Amino acid sequence: MAEATGRDTMSAVRDRPTVVQALLEHANQVHALAKRAGRDDLAGVLAAEAARWKDVTATIVVAGAQKRGKSRMLNALVDRPELLPVDVDVATHTYLAVRRGPELSVVVRRRSGERIANLPITPEDIVDYASALGDPDKRRDVVGVEIAMEHPLLDGVRLVDTPGVDSLTVGHRHTTMAMLQEADALLFAVSAQDQPILRHELEFLAEAAQRVEVVAFVLTMVEDSSSWHTLLEENRRRLADFVGQSTDGARVRRLLSAPWIPVSAKLAEASAARRALGQLERADALWERSGMGRLADYIRSCAGDREIARCAKVLAGTDSVLRAITVAEQDRLVAATESRDALQERLEEVEAAGRDLAARVRERRRFAVEQQFLGRDVATMVRAKLDELRRPYDAAVPGLTNRARVDEFLSGLPESVELSLQAAWAELTDQIQDVAARALTEYLLAMGLDPIDIDLVTLQLPTTTRNRLANRPDAPGHRFDMLREGVPGITMAASLTTMLAATGVLLPIALIAGPVVAAGVTWRRHQYEQSGRSQAGIRQLIAETFNAAATEMITALDRALARWRGEAEDAVEESMAAQRREAESRRAELTALSARDATARREAAKTAQDRLATAKRLMAQAEQLHAELSERLRPLTTA
Repeated sequence: MAEATGRDTMSAVRDRPTVVQALLEHANQVHALAKRAGRDDLAGVLAAEAARWKDVTATIVVAGAQKRGKSRMLNALVDRPELLPVDVDVATHTYLAVRRGPELSVVVRRRSGERIANLPITPEDIVDYASALGDPDKRRDVVGVEIAMEHPLLDGVRLVDTPGVDSLTVGHRHTTMAMLQEADALLFAVSAQDQPILRHELEFLAEAAQRVEVVAFVLTMVEDSSSWHTLLEENRRRLADFVGQSTDGARVRRLLSAPWIPVSAKLAEASAARRALGQLERADALWERSGMGRLADYIRSCAGDREIARCAKVLAGTDSVLRAITVAEQDRLVAATESRDALQERLEEVEAAGRDLAARVRERRRFAVEQQFLGRDVATMVRAKLDELRRPYDAAVPGLTNRARVDEFLSGLPESVELSLQAAWAELTDQIQDVAARALTEYLLAMGLDPIDIDLVTLQLPTTTRNRLANRPDAPGHRFDMLREGVPGITMAASLTTMLAATGVLLPIALIAGPVVAAGVTWRRHQYEQSGRSQAGIRQLIAETFNAAATEMITALDRALARWRGEAEDAVEESMAAQRREAESRRAELTALSARDATARREAAKTAQDRLATAKRLMAQAEQLHAELSERLRPLTTA
């Protein structure tokens, strides 16, 4: 943190516990060392943490995989069952935050160029702007939704709901990790209804533990699970196995002692309903069983100890700054004490890294061209599958020879086609997920990055086609056409009458038999044409339905592919930019060192040794502060 900022902060915390004062003094010393080392980027990390000391609100971030009951749990905590969208996930790159305010109000935060614009909306519109199933146009560029409401739990508390960490790892992880930068505590939701905690959830926790000192697990939906105690023990075992294999050190091991809080939003909602009916005793019993009271108490404790939690975050920041400075000064010391030939060898290493980066840039262009054909492959797969599904419907049409059969066929058509499309969608998403995962994994590995997880399970089947088929207009009946059918019938009747009379049939009989036979033939022809026209209309309806479904499926999948490619490109661009900066920095430093004379290099070595000694002293100081803060945070970090 900036020294001036640190002095202002210190003057404002004279009455705070000694550990807080010691931590701020330590952070100021680390900040000063970063400035002397010319690392304004590292100093900025601490300055950003310093800015949060004036915030009197504790930010509690709720994270977890999709369908873990996060939103419903938050709704139950603030007694608003319909506030946050339930049964759908928060959209990628979007968070939902609830804080205290005089009345219910909602503001959408949307990126507009380089700035963030605020758009007031109604609570009913939250799902359109913030959920994965919302209106795509409204969701575009939304980074968050801020909700204000009156509730005593929100006194000094801001609750933040984040996207599920399992659906699209790059995008959702980035959003959640970004929110953890300002989190005072993390609540990680695990469902009692699903399988035990999974590997990707544990990997997320390991990364989160580097950013947040206070972590608690919330076991949701315990109301319908008779075996949640067994599931809890299995979760603990999996966590212990993961931590035992981890190389991330003490911060990950802290997760073993983190509290587990079982809760039931369903029971909390039932409690609220009983209370509204005046059944207070029953309401209190349900609230006790729901576990929400314990969770609310824990949240209040986090708010009360927010300064200590922020101390731990600042200390984590100073640790990372000291490690970075140590590595840089060790490199500088080695470079300053080596021969010119050794320096030249190091410079060659940097140049080789630059050439490797340039080669990867060319490889990136090649992959970009190849990925353009991925969308075409997807379109081909979709159309081939729907053409296969359409054949049985076309094959059934010739059997529709009368109105009754036509009506029966059309009445069952919407449901039948819906089931067919759902089956096709499940099969297609499974196949396309494999195709896309292979392509993007190959690309990211070639770029030196870890692959991303792609999950199409949550991508919904488009409903436009289904609705269009279900709401189709009734097929118009074919009326008897006097000009086209009646006149030929009359002519036939006259001809038959004349022919019968000529063969010796009595005229009265001929006058009756001729029109009767002609009428029968004409009516049969009318029915035949009507049947043919109905069949043609049904074939057209089937063709239009499956063509529209193919178009909508291709569009939905193209959007998903574009989003995945965009996330992968962002990760690659970020990685390459960091590598370029590092290579340019090392090149400039090595070039400058190789140009110095012996005296200048000795001075550089002495400066590096002094900074390393300061960093070592501050690291020892940090260890002592860690121990004190851990003791102060024990009530929040242990079961």
